[in-house]
Amino acid sequence: MYKYLILPITLMIAGCGSNDSERASGSFDDGEGNKGSYSVRGDDENSETVIKSDKGEMRIATGDNAARDLPMGIKLYPGAEVQTSMTGMGEGKSGAMVVLRTSDSVDQVIEYYRKQMKSKDIAVKTEVKSGDMQMIGGERADGEGLHISATKSPDGGVTATIIAGGNS
Repeated sequence: MYKYLILPITLMIAGCGSNDSERASGSFDDGEGNKGSYSVRGDDENSETVIKSDKGEMRIATGDNAARDLPMGIKLYPGAEVQTSMTGMGEGKSGAMVVLRTSDSVDQVIEYYRKQMKSKDIAVKTEVKSGDMQMIGGERADGEGLHISATKSPDGGVTATIIAGGNS
């Protein structure tokens, strides 16, 4: 299903400049027996692309349409601006990726998610510090995991990427 990532990017580029709510929709066949449908809604600042197939569903959103909550009850960093998000479900698994921006420090972002991991019984198994970047990651006994990286931006602030998911 992940090979379909090229399709939404192509569709979003093709629909740029439109102010219509639904910019594109239709069905596809990848030539290998996989069929599905897609829809692109929104405008240049707030968009949502949904791809559905017999293997699951993928959602890519930007702006106000981006994911507000992550799997396992993990919350977004308070006051952060969501840059983009992607969620997917299929074959008994679900997951999400969110990229956000905040004016707080890398240490503050990592500490916020460290506390959330502890409260959700997610054991920290990986911790990396390199220059202006920190990353923590781990998983629960049921196989669901959470990985956060936070990097100080050259123009100030912090950009963080959160990847969460596992069994649905």
